[in-house]
Amino acid sequence: MNLLKNLENRELLLSILKRLSERYEGFDGRIYLVGGAVRDLIIDVEKIGDLDIVITSGYPLEYAENLKSKELIDHISVERIYNTVKLSIEYKNKSFRIDINHTRTEQYRNPGNLPEIEWVDSLFFDVSRRDFSINTIAMSLNGDSFGEVLDYLNGIEDLKNKIIRVLHKDSFIDDPIRIFRLIRYMKRFGLTIEENTNALFTRAINDNDLVNVSGDRIFDELSKCLSEDYSYLYFEAFETYGIFKSFHFDTIALKRFEKGPSLITMQGGYSVDIRLLKILLLGSTFFLKFNMPKGYKLFIENHLNNCVKWKNRILLTASDSDLYRVASFIPNESLEAIAFSGEPGDKAYTLVNHYFTSLKPIKTHLTGRDLISMGIEQGEQIGIVLGEIIEKKLQGSIEDSLEAEIEFIEMKLGRNV
Repeated sequence: MNLLKNLENRELLLSILKRLSERYEGFDGRIYLVGGAVRDLIIDVEKIGDLDIVITSGYPLEYAENLKSKELIDHISVERIYNTVKLSIEYKNKSFRIDINHTRTEQYRNPGNLPEIEWVDSLFFDVSRRDFSINTIAMSLNGDSFGEVLDYLNGIEDLKNKIIRVLHKDSFIDDPIRIFRLIRYMKRFGLTIEENTNALFTRAINDNDLVNVSGDRIFDELSKCLSEDYSYLYFEAFETYGIFKSFHFDTIALKRFEKGPSLITMQGGYSVDIRLLKILLLGSTFFLKFNMPKGYKLFIENHLNNCVKWKNRILLTASDSDLYRVASFIPNESLEAIAFSGEPGDKAYTLVNHYFTSLKPIKTHLTGRDLISMGIEQGEQIGIVLGEIIEKKLQGSIEDSLEAEIEFIEMKLGRNV
């Protein structure tokens, strides 16, 4: 099989792969595209932006530096443990992430820990260390065979039959993170678990092999799940298979959000962390176990402790000014999570939607700097006064003009400013 035909309508990808090939010609070895990108080319996935490159000779960093001197590379980082090089390329307004590795074997001394590696000059041994057969397919980037597919472990047949299969009996024991990856691939591509793989997968869950994996690696895998458009499918599967037995996820709220338009992003111009929002929608203390990005833990705790109270306050508002006063002190992510805690069209959803579409866009003509120059003390008082101006506008007490706002401040201060 040759994948050149599959690349005909992917000019940018083909151009990058050609350049990767050309820049390796001075090295004494072979170069291949392996794993997910090859799999996705075969089944014609629309977006392919992550490229896994292996070379059989030379140092990945030396090869990357050769690329850097001739290509527009935004960033090069080196993973010191395995001498893996990661590149970020912005090419004709498209982003590509490229991992460059030397072909290698792996040996797991302790279950769940990172493996010890040994560089080899064999593509076969390199693909044999991977997780599932569908990720072992390689494509040559060498000038004498560019586009030719190498499928040592029948990955193409498994793709055709929509089967996911591990490569050996200790696969989940060596790296229990593969439990999450199996679920991601199974749900993303509609695959069936091969019989022997299913037995090993079930045993790994029942034996709680994930206890051997660091929290950082688990959170990294969960973040990958949350980054996808239909992440609720993965968390439904976690519940179905009992992977996190003592925790419950509100997959219904997450599903509503992912299948419907976001109230925040639909309006545009509002800052929102989608991964954090999805965690709030799941409504679980589970994520508090992990080291997370700065501020996440306090944000999640604040939401879990207050979301019911916030929702009740929103439901009790009787006017636009009431709604603005309540909602403006609730974070955007929490507001959207509250909206999707019920069906679209429910009162809370309708009120939050009204806030984002009609109330939040209202701005003052005066700025904080203006208020300071008028004699209002710098600090939180500035925000309070700006909020009062907006509230008066919502009540119809003042007109939407700079002059009306200045007049309001003059009355408030009891003097001309």
